[in-house]
Amino acid sequence: MSADEFRTLVVGKTEQEATSQNNIIYKAITYARMVAAGLVEPSPTSHGGAAPNGSLDHDTPRPKVGVNPEQLIEFDRDKPRPFSLQEFYNHIYYLQAARVKENKLESVSPSDFATKFKSILDKLAVLRRDPRIRFMMQDWNDQSPSLEHIIAQLVGQLHGEGGVDQDIRILDISGLPNEVAGPLAAMLARLLFQYKVYQTTEERRRDPVVFVCEEAHRYVPDRGEAEYAAAQTAIRRIAREGRKYGIGLMLVSQRPADIESTVISQCGTWLVLRLTNAADQQHVARFLPDGLSGMTKALPNLAQQEAIFVGEGAAMPARIRICDLEEDQLPKSETAKFARGWILERLSEDEIAAVANRMAG
Repeated sequence: MSADEFRTLVVGKTEQEATSQNNIIYKAITYARMVAAGLVEPSPTSHGGAAPNGSLDHDTPRPKVGVNPEQLIEFDRDKPRPFSLQEFYNHIYYLQAARVKENKLESVSPSDFATKFKSILDKLAVLRRDPRIRFMMQDWNDQSPSLEHIIAQLVGQLHGEGGVDQDIRILDISGLPNEVAGPLAAMLARLLFQYKVYQTTEERRRDPVVFVCEEAHRYVPDRGEAEYAAAQTAIRRIAREGRKYGIGLMLVSQRPADIESTVISQCGTWLVLRLTNAADQQHVARFLPDGLSGMTKALPNLAQQEAIFVGEGAAMPARIRICDLEEDQLPKSETAKFARGWILERLSEDEIAAVANRMAG
């Protein structure tokens, strides 16, 4: 994550955040990444040790022996570099939340700690204990996955059953809370965009990527939802600049009127299924090519699997029918058959218990 994405995760914009809290996060993540890069010594792990010498503040990075000070000045905290969450914690608790007394480091007063640092460390502890995001909050070490391995999981070649290539990656973050899903979506979008930016022309030609946002109104809402501010910025950049770098964007939503206008206006191809809401119809009509907005009159009357197909991807504007899939190809999210289900036997208490155990487990 970038420093700002991580700051949004730990502090959040829905709280009464202060500039001092932002600075605490930025200083700690920069120091932790410098430690992982081998540029500075790790933070202390207890109070009472000798304070660093010199005129600099005691929590300011100092180069290790043999490291050029210019490397610290030029260090970019937002590049995708690993860092240890424990080191991040240590820098806040044992350096930033410390004061120098008789050349020794001791903890700041309880009132200062509660005012400036406690809420950040408490939120970090909550995140690290949350089993839903354990994959994000595991402490980094030398055996952790490398950046190339993480990117390869997203865009590399994978072989499924029978050696068949699997070109689609589905990352289900629907169960995550908004304050986590927002920064995570931002990180994924930004990481893929940066990966494409640093490719050569030949690499882009061999490796086109389409970033699909299901329930797009959640990640790029037309109203200012603070949890998704970073995601909006990252996805907006893909919409504006992605094509020249070989990364496309697909937005999927049942409520197009709730998607940010700046992003939706960049869409060149539209596949519009039945829409009965007048606001959604008007919103779609605003962004269709000139002369085609009248096609929106047909939207309330479309049958299931029928759609209006217009834009760059269509040879000509057309009303189409989406083909049927074999039963083994149907997604798990297919519409439930209510009438068929109601004539079947109800779930027993043992079966309900199995579901309850999955919920609680």
